[in-house]
Amino acid sequence: MIYSGRDVDQASGSSPRVETLKATHLRWLLTSAQISSSNKWTDQPQAMLLQTWLFRKLRVLVALEKDDTRADRLLSLVVLRSLNRRSSCWQLELEERQDPTSTSRISVIRQLLHEALSDGVARSQSWLIRCDSNDQDQLDLVRELGFQPLRRFGVWSVDPLSVSGTVVSEMPSHCRWSALDNSTARQLLALEQACCSTHHRQILDRQWQDLVDQRSNGCGLLERIDSDQNQVLAGLVARPSGFARPRLELLRGLAWDDRLTDALPPALQRLARLKPAPELLVDEDDERLQAIVQRCGFQSHQSQLVLGRSLWRKLGSRELSGIRPLESMLGRLQPQQPPLPTPTLGRER
Repeated sequence: MIYSGRDVDQASGSSPRVETLKATHLRWLLTSAQISSSNKWTDQPQAMLLQTWLFRKLRVLVALEKDDTRADRLLSLVVLRSLNRRSSCWQLELEERQDPTSTSRISVIRQLLHEALSDGVARSQSWLIRCDSNDQDQLDLVRELGFQPLRRFGVWSVDPLSVSGTVVSEMPSHCRWSALDNSTARQLLALEQACCSTHHRQILDRQWQDLVDQRSNGCGLLERIDSDQNQVLAGLVARPSGFARPRLELLRGLAWDDRLTDALPPALQRLARLKPAPELLVDEDDERLQAIVQRCGFQSHQSQLVLGRSLWRKLGSRELSGIRPLESMLGRLQPQQPPLPTPTLGRER
């Protein structure tokens, strides 16, 4: 979708209100056409409500508006998702469902994001958000809220006509695909960190256990089998996005490896046959990787910008345990006592 022109707030009518997800809201979410019936149960609204109550690793805020009959309408929602076990980084996943009648869409988004960033459960200093690169109004808003651009991705989905009838090619003998588990998570984390800037890594603040916690169908890594040491060529990491179709980010090393040309297509072709087939996030600057993805039956349909916000954390007493306070160092001087006389060397002649 292409957005043009500045979406100016309209100060008319009653203002929408923001609430946390409740059981009474599920009927609006379950009847929404944007929720895929083939999604995993863990991505459904009932499961999100359960995670909100039990694990406090996920929050959902909804923006509601009264219609002409005084009944509530669901305008938009934002999913707050913890990206690590320490809950030091949360991701904002915004979804718009209906256009507001009493104000502008950008004012609803602003209200949702303000409530999310001040949420009492998340209490995070680091945030990530993904925005449509063509939605200039939303990009301007998140920049006003302190977010800075980190990476740009193309969103690729499977073209059913390209996949149907094609035969999955065989993996080269010197390569293998390994699913994400406890034994491969460290290698995949190293690959993820190599693809991110230092600032992005600090915001994510991830450990290998976090990748295992958030894994989904299709996550794993492509390795070259060697007699001395296996080499990781590429990998797929889950990137949750609200109620949308599952998404995986395609990762590769910093230096291009020609073996990807033959080894990556079999892995992507098998991925395209999953039910539901996940969408792929591919770095927009990586033209060679995009060419391989396109040959495997995927089509690009959106450009997405990842933005991050991080505030300096105040150091606690534990982090300063090795530093002595100034009062303890000056205590022995006892400046309240009379000063001692200064010795002299006698009168100079």
